[in-house]
Amino acid sequence: MDKEKQDRIKEKARMKIAVVNFNEEQITKSKNGILKMVATFVLAIGITTGLVYGGSVVYDKIWKEPESYKISKDISEEEKAKCISEEEAEKIGNSYLKKIGLSDETIQSLGLTKEFLSDENVWHMGSQKATLTIDAEKGIIKSVQIPTWEYKIPYNYGITREDARKVAKELLEKYRPEDDKGDYKLVKLTRNMETDEASYIWYAIFQKKYGDLYNANEEINIGWVPTINGLYNLSFKRNVYENNEDKISKEEAMKIATEKDKQIEKNKAIKETIAEIRIRKMNENVYLREHFKEEYEKGTLNLKKTGENTYQFKEDAVLYKTEDRVRKVWCVVVKYDIDETSALSAYTYFVDATTGEIIGGQRWNDLESEEMVYNDEYNLIEK
Repeated sequence: MDKEKQDRIKEKARMKIAVVNFNEEQITKSKNGILKMVATFVLAIGITTGLVYGGSVVYDKIWKEPESYKISKDISEEEKAKCISEEEAEKIGNSYLKKIGLSDETIQSLGLTKEFLSDENVWHMGSQKATLTIDAEKGIIKSVQIPTWEYKIPYNYGITREDARKVAKELLEKYRPEDDKGDYKLVKLTRNMETDEASYIWYAIFQKKYGDLYNANEEINIGWVPTINGLYNLSFKRNVYENNEDKISKEEAMKIATEKDKQIEKNKAIKETIAEIRIRKMNENVYLREHFKEEYEKGTLNLKKTGENTYQFKEDAVLYKTEDRVRKVWCVVVKYDIDETSALSAYTYFVDATTGEIIGGQRWNDLESEEMVYNDEYNLIEK
């Protein structure tokens, strides 16, 4: 191949240009009679802005290096411009008070604040009985709290767990966002005392289910006073699952994760690697482990020691955050040949099931931790 032709191919690759092949069988008519071309893309090797699998489809890379930020209570004018106004926040708050049965209540105080660690701006507001938080940019309710002393709790407030499951599902339908028609399943049911009869607050956690997978980032938590079913607390996570395609095999995912691990971890031999498909939120953990390994593994990143076993955040602490993207991933657990009781005996990589990129992780066996959460002795759901 002459040099001129090679240069042309390289240029096409850089510009992400595909060669389109089609035949007569791939040309069909749409309903309005306009010819519609169904194309098969033959992709040039060497494209740097996307990944190729099966030789025919490009999936754009989604991973970006985490954005750094400093802990601050100050909200810039630029940030304020992205937030809903005080009047809009108050209107949303008053409307929600009616939704939860406090029709005679109105918002009496509100303020725009920055969440300490998440760097998110929220409206905090309160009426005589309730406190609420609203996502200041999206204008949606994040949480509601009503103290138990606002209720006249009946003397015989004990209910059975069967009744609690039934009430929890009724409260879900009452309080779930009106624009969210998803399939939520009860994954955890607990109470505040040792017995059903003695418990005067019950708690239920619902997560949205997609096939056999649960998204813990689309979650509704409800706490209530039994018998009268008075709302005690309510909170929402609304990071929507992108429902991305399965394109990476288990073997490919394990290879990607172990190769990355060998680049980061120089002192531990891998004993075993396991992998399962899950839904997970993108995070900065692998990035931090790669760039600040010692502090990250000790859990002292951005902390200063103030006593023998006490720490506090440094005044100049720099934190990192990623986009709030929720994807189907391979949770690849790398187990090391060291004492299994050690907190550092395993690391979990989140390998995107479509692009094959590592989009996050956890510094433990994430699959084992998940089982412990859903199957612990305090969860009163019948399995």
